[in-house]
Amino acid sequence: MNNKISVITVVFNDVVNIRKTIESYFSQTWENKEYIVIDGGSTDGTKEIILEYIDRIDYWCSEKDEGIYEAMNKGIEHATGTWINFLNSGDTYVNKNTLKNIFENCKDTIHADFIYGNSIEIYQGDQMNKPANMDIRRMEFQPIYRHGSSLVRACIQKKYLFELNKKQKLGYALDWNMIHQAYKDGRKFEKVEVYIQTYQKEGTSNNLIKSLCYNYIITRNKLIDPKKGYFFIKQVFMALFTRTCLYRWLSAFLLEYTVNDILPHIPFWSIRKYILKLCRMKIGKKSFVMKQNYIMSPGHIEIGDYTDINRGCLLDARGGIYIGNNVSISHQVKIVTGGHDVQSKKFNAIYLPIFIDDYAWLGVGCTILQGIKIGKGAVVCAGAVVTHDVGDYEIVAGVPAKTIKTRTNDLKYHCIWDSPFT
Repeated sequence: MNNKISVITVVFNDVVNIRKTIESYFSQTWENKEYIVIDGGSTDGTKEIILEYIDRIDYWCSEKDEGIYEAMNKGIEHATGTWINFLNSGDTYVNKNTLKNIFENCKDTIHADFIYGNSIEIYQGDQMNKPANMDIRRMEFQPIYRHGSSLVRACIQKKYLFELNKKQKLGYALDWNMIHQAYKDGRKFEKVEVYIQTYQKEGTSNNLIKSLCYNYIITRNKLIDPKKGYFFIKQVFMALFTRTCLYRWLSAFLLEYTVNDILPHIPFWSIRKYILKLCRMKIGKKSFVMKQNYIMSPGHIEIGDYTDINRGCLLDARGGIYIGNNVSISHQVKIVTGGHDVQSKKFNAIYLPIFIDDYAWLGVGCTILQGIKIGKGAVVCAGAVVTHDVGDYEIVAGVPAKTIKTRTNDLKYHCIWDSPFT
């Protein structure tokens, strides 16, 4: 397939952010792309910055419009690629290989109509991961990914334009209205395990209650649906409840005190596993987590099948920890997804996910730092500190960890631990 990507940036009077968005596009290593910039007639210097890149922009205009969705439709009209992605002013790609990584990780680009991935939210300088939901069926009730972190097949996007006549009723949710219509029409959605875009939480769609109302109007589609009515009421209740002091204390009791002070004294894995699943940790069949580990944000941990985690480990999952099948994690291993920007005047937090592929083995006392991917069958030797990705079947050692040899790729085993009272 051609897989040319038409990237569209919509902007109006955003001189502070437009340059970083444009530079993010031009940093992409994926070469088969075009850039379209639709400016709503900016008067604050935005237009002048765009003009600095004019010889590298495939199409642009600067004229008054009726808002972001009319501008988006205008950009769609001029797109000539196979896929369309919106990189609106203030948003950036997570890294220079983002577009390339999308296609490398997509299992079915031939039949997919929508390819979507994860996002990173920035709020007051802090970065927080926002993983997309793998379960497509959840779109019956709510969005499962952020619109900017997706590619839409151009012929599909040109059919499903943003319905400007519904702008007064649906406000800033016309993009979700478009996605939901495509979902109900049976279009194919494909998730990739790629963090695609960063975005500022202080955007127009930051009002949670209003967003829930828009979501309910879109998903019920003028019908009386008790399930969707119940879902809406429950979501509104939880949105209000999570802002209370009671929720803060109950959440801390379950996710901190229960997980890290009570569970280590329970000698039966079946009970510990049940409680961890209540905390939304995903644990595959025959996997095992020993006592006396310190776990942060268990709801952001996914563990595959036949994986063992030994005692004394630090699992800092605030940025997300994704562990495959048949993984062996030795004693005292530290997996750290949280950190801080050392150059920040406010010591802003940064949370980046860690991926550990099938058959990986993490040796005693090693440390895996944020944003790292440990490849399939890779081995991290005891005491190593991993600061860069480890390739498939590589064996790394040292501080910082470096490749010392490779491992056989003919691996056929399960990690099974079933000793009582551990």
